[in-house]
Amino acid sequence: MAEDGVVKYQVIHQPGGSLDWADLLVLETWRQRLQQRGWLGQYPDGVSYGNVSQRYAQGGLVITATQVAHRSELTGTDYVLVTDYDSQTHTITVIGSTCASSEAPTHWGIYQLDPRIQVIFHIHCETLWNQLLQQPQIPRTPPEVPYGTQAMAQAMRRLYPVGCDPFQRNCLVMAGHQDGIFSFGRTAIEAGQVLFALAGVDHARLIP
Repeated sequence: MAEDGVVKYQVIHQPGGSLDWADLLVLETWRQRLQQRGWLGQYPDGVSYGNVSQRYAQGGLVITATQVAHRSELTGTDYVLVTDYDSQTHTITVIGSTCASSEAPTHWGIYQLDPRIQVIFHIHCETLWNQLLQQPQIPRTPPEVPYGTQAMAQAMRRLYPVGCDPFQRNCLVMAGHQDGIFSFGRTAIEAGQVLFALAGVDHARLIP
């Protein structure tokens, strides 16, 4: 798992104010729920895995910072506002001095699929990953496409052609990224429910 968590994009840091923590409470609640299942965390070599994001009302996205997935609780400084992504140069623009998660370009690409997508979860679960690879109806990125790259962002878009309803298949597996799974939704509960359902976990009492 040595390559997990490695930032592969270029970054432009711009000055700006802090995020409103009240806007992140639901996302953080769900991040903690995913972490409690071991779907976000840290490998024995110290590298963190998994990340969550939400669309930002003023444009762009808010995503967990790099190497924070193992922390039981995050604060506003552990989330990063990404205001732009240039796919030609593989460069993201962020507010502040903190680096966004290594999968920020992939999150950006998924948000471009449909303006209704508001929340994205990226988890790691070996058992579920192996199960989903055996299910042909589950979208998957090619095994030769590495995570956190321009090619991955492009592969995500190819999985959901223009005109399709992405919410009919709002979970996908990264065949070339060991244990990597993405889900998305119009709400955090929609993004979370699909993961819990596929994992066979009772999700009837999930909070918003």
